Order: sequence, then C-alpha cells, then structure tokens
Amino acid sequence: MSVLNLDRLQSWIDQHRLDPSKPITLKELAESRCLHGIKDGVKLLGGGADAFRTPINIIVSRASASAIEAIEARGGSVTSRFYTRPSIRRILLSQTPAFTGQALDPASAEPFAFRLPDPTSRKDIEYYRDPAHRGYLTHLVSEGEGPSLFFKVPGKGKDRGKGKVDAASGKAVAKKSENRIW
Repeated sequence: MSVLNLDRLQSWIDQHRLDPSKPITLKELAESRCLHGIKDGVKLLGGGADAFRTPINIIVSRASASAIEAIEARGGSVTSRFYTRPSIRRILLSQTPAFTGQALDPASAEPFAFRLPDPTSRKDIEYYRDPAHRGYLTHLVSEGEGPSLFFKVPGKGKDRGKGKVDAASGKAVAKKSENRIW
C-alpha cells in the first residue's frame, strides 16, 4: 500500500493542491500528485499529527489509530474503503466512482460503467466492519455485536434443550415430559 502521513497531507492542503471542503479520495490524491503510483490502496498514518490542523473528510483503504484520532480531533472524518487493483485503475480513469456516496456529475447524465467491489475474504470483511477502523461496512454490525464473523457474543444464540423462555419473567420454563417408556 502507498503510505500517506498527515504532515504531507497538511502540506498539500496549505499549498492549495487539495481542497479540504470536498471529500479527499484516491483520485484527488493521485491527481494532485500527493501520491505516485497507487497500486494496492492508501494507508493513512499519523506521522506529523501535531502539524495537522485542517478538518477534512478522507476516504482511504486503511488508517492508523493515531491518524484517525488526529483527524477526528480537528473535526474531520475518516472512512476506510475496500479497493482492488482493477478498481483503483478504474477510479483513476474516471470509470468508477471513488466512493459509493459520490453523486453523479449533473453535466454528464451517464452512470459509471463499473461499480466498486466489496471484500470477499473474512479478514477484509471483518476489518471494514470494525468501527475502530472506521470501515464503510460498520452499518452491518448490529447493536451489541462485534465485527467478527466467527466469534458470536455469548447468550445471543438459540436456547437449545432448555425449554421455552417465559416472556414476562425471562426464566426458562421446563418442557412437559410425556410418560414414555421408550
């Protein structure tokens, strides 16, 4: 992944190469030449966080905890979005929107030719479902549930073999057993 530190990002904003009033995506970073040759995505790091002072809305592949903390302390937001190599190439060629919330340009009424892919590996799905990473799939995580697809929160499963649960008291009601020999 291409690495981007906060001090370099602030330098580009100070030089008016990046517009902090609009969302900053891979496309804006490549067009401004803040990053060269984005292949696997962009990882935002917290280097130079003390010099960072502009509230921004940035969409990157990954972000460190210190970078997220520094941006949100200034009133900005970070979103982690999954990208593949072909999708990054299509974003840079303006064949795909840089993020799913991007509105179509009113001057060109044509929709984009491609859409952005979603992650397929368990590791990537769990990363982008995690609110700590500010993943774009955090809306899929229910209240009291973790981002993991494997580990389930105790006490949320079916009540197997313990009978029915009384709705009023919340206690288990024993099953009525029949008098059977077999």
